[in-house]
Amino acid sequence: MTLIKKAQERILELDVLRGLAAFSVLCFHYTTDYTVNYLPATPTLFQFPWGCWGVQLFFMISGFVIFMTLEKTKTLLDFVVSRFSRLYPCYWAAVILTFSAVSFFHLPGREISFHDALINTSMLQDWFGASRVDNVYWTLTVELSFYIVMGILFKTKMLKHIEILGLLWLVFMVWNIRVFLLIMHFHVPVWIKTTGLLRYGNLFFAGILFYNLKTKGSTWYRHFALLMCLGVQYIFREEINPFVVLGFFVSFYLFIYGKLSWIVNKPTVFLGTISYSLYLIHQNIGFIIMRYLYSLHLNAWLIFIIPTCCSILIASAITFGIEKPVMYLIRQNYKRLMGPQGE
Repeated sequence: MTLIKKAQERILELDVLRGLAAFSVLCFHYTTDYTVNYLPATPTLFQFPWGCWGVQLFFMISGFVIFMTLEKTKTLLDFVVSRFSRLYPCYWAAVILTFSAVSFFHLPGREISFHDALINTSMLQDWFGASRVDNVYWTLTVELSFYIVMGILFKTKMLKHIEILGLLWLVFMVWNIRVFLLIMHFHVPVWIKTTGLLRYGNLFFAGILFYNLKTKGSTWYRHFALLMCLGVQYIFREEINPFVVLGFFVSFYLFIYGKLSWIVNKPTVFLGTISYSLYLIHQNIGFIIMRYLYSLHLNAWLIFIIPTCCSILIASAITFGIEKPVMYLIRQNYKRLMGPQGE
């Protein structure tokens, strides 16, 4: 059975977009970010500063997928088990592997204490002020914060009002940056800022709106709310290039109207399948490999291609050796434990 056939129950276009986003972040780190942090004697193969914005595409995809998941979920525990089995086994493998590699090979500026590494296993290191095992983990705190908010709305049966609540949140985001900070010099509580939802909430909300557009139909309000999400992005333009985000919105519109199937093929679906693992393990491990290759005075092509291939191989091993089998085991045991009500 081909990889595409195995994934036919998934929304392949979103899987591919997720894979492309992960690879764009990898390209950013192996070119622009590496140059900034380690000042190599010879230039990297190319510069790709825009790749860092791939994480914003992740947030939009999460808004779509998490809302879709909750609409098909019966209980909050079902949702918690689903997210835990999807995120944590793979993440723990990445934390152990990355921390061990950095500790053994000594990557300057990236070494942290064992105590902080333990806190990282919670995925809430930013909430506790701990150093990250890998800097890319900052997005996981944002994602987990979004899951918690959505879980609360699900439990309180408020998800049916999500389109109104989301618009109110957009107003609060603008109010915070334009009134609280610039005029009143008031800062919201640290725990709210740490969630990241005051910076990226519009992207999650956009994903939710696109889901409703695709499944419940087009309304003037949904298109208007999406325009508001994009408008908020222009206010935060110092954080994220709004024109890049505009491209993400266009991609989603193409997707919901069935015009994006051309991006689906075996290589891109495979990249989407390993995207989570690839995102988690590529940066510090890739930097370790690049520093060694630079010491050998290899050409720029090899210095980019070798760590990229290594990261893809490691990500594949984690995906198919840990993530998928452990996720299946957890979910099957949960169904068995819960009995008929867990079906």
